Amino acid sequence: MSVLSAKGSPGTTTTAMLAAALWPRPVLLLDADPAGGDVGVRWPAAHGGPLDADRGLLPLLTQARRGLTPAQLLAQAQPAAGGTPVVCGLASPEQADAAAALWPAVAAAAQELTGATGEPVDVVVDAGRVTARSVHLPLLRASALVVVVLRADVSGVLHARERLRSLTDALRRADGLRPRVGVVVVEGARPGDADEAAGAVRAAADWVDDLGRLPHDPAGARVFSTALHPRPERTALVRAGRPLVATLAAASSGDLRRAA
Repeated sequence: MSVLSAKGSPGTTTTAMLAAALWPRPVLLLDADPAGGDVGVRWPAAHGGPLDADRGLLPLLTQARRGLTPAQLLAQAQPAAGGTPVVCGLASPEQADAAAALWPAVAAAAQELTGATGEPVDVVVDAGRVTARSVHLPLLRASALVVVVLRADVSGVLHARERLRSLTDALRRADGLRPRVGVVVVEGARPGDADEAAGAVRAAADWVDDLGRLPHDPAGARVFSTALHPRPERTALVRAGRPLVATLAAASSGDLRRAA
């Protein structure tokens, strides 16, 4: 599953981290934001210190020219607080743009990941901001589910609709299939804002699924910061996140769709 935004910072990284932390199956969180990864900065390591920024996609840049094995990708994972394995992202857009061979190689390796006992490992990708020309589109095309996160306001709706239109062809694979695509709306000031935003997006793109809601909960997002929340299960973010992540996990188990 890949999580992305059309513009700005509507909560994409928080959604990806929340999904990985609550995922019901073995999972790996991959920070693939080409603008520069934030997961390694925001989520501390299991030992309490920061995640190692030199361990992640960066060491794979030279190896990717010859292709990557699942073992090489897993070797770059490190446990974040709570135990979720994380592959840290690149530091800058310049690194991402120079890594043409990296993205298809990582996509191929991610599709074959297995755990120590041979069980499949799902991958949650924080894709950051995505356009039809993004260098990491191979990761999205290989995903079973692509999730667009948007805020429940006019700007969020307009940018999401435009980005979905531009991605219709960009997500199509060589075999004519594309991932399932859905939206998650971060709730606005009024109770009905999120439903209206989701409806407006689907009115312009009826092939997009409405997958659910998340509250705007900066205090709850501290569960992923160095100032860890003492009772994360009581936050609005985690309470809403449990049923949402169950929906995302079920949706990501479905088949790819024939592109229109």
